[in-house]
Amino acid sequence: MRPLATLALLSLTSCQTTGLPAGSLANGCDNPAARGAVRQAVQSFYDALRTDDAAAFQRATTPHFFAYEIGKRYTGQELRDIIAKDHADGQIINWNLGPMTMHVDCTVATAAWENNGSSGRQGKLKPRAWLESAVLRRQGDRWVMTFLHSTPKDPRP
Repeated sequence: MRPLATLALLSLTSCQTTGLPAGSLANGCDNPAARGAVRQAVQSFYDALRTDDAAAFQRATTPHFFAYEIGKRYTGQELRDIIAKDHADGQIINWNLGPMTMHVDCTVATAAWENNGSSGRQGKLKPRAWLESAVLRRQGDRWVMTFLHSTPKDPRP
């Protein structure tokens, strides 16, 4: 069998044995309701950080969640601890998520957005902007974040 034909046959076979719901491979799960749920899951992640709500953070993330932030890998606990310490030191961090580019399948979703916010002490907030992306996984009837990447936006036009 020719290599291309073999590859096509293997691809078809693997698609038929994944156990995903019918239509998912044609992205049948990517619909307005799913996109809204993914966006809400990302927002819930930031709401938990904003309020230092450990239980909400755990509901919004997988147990093995990690993030790339400021050139370093952080576990969920490490990220929460850093934000909570900043809050305890009087720092305010405002996140404002822009429109999201998404791909939603039945079990995994990716999202990317610009986050235009601010940070600093009361009365001395400075504008901040980040380019961010996340991978989410469907657990039962909800989406949870498994990975976040955040990098400061280049301030040059």
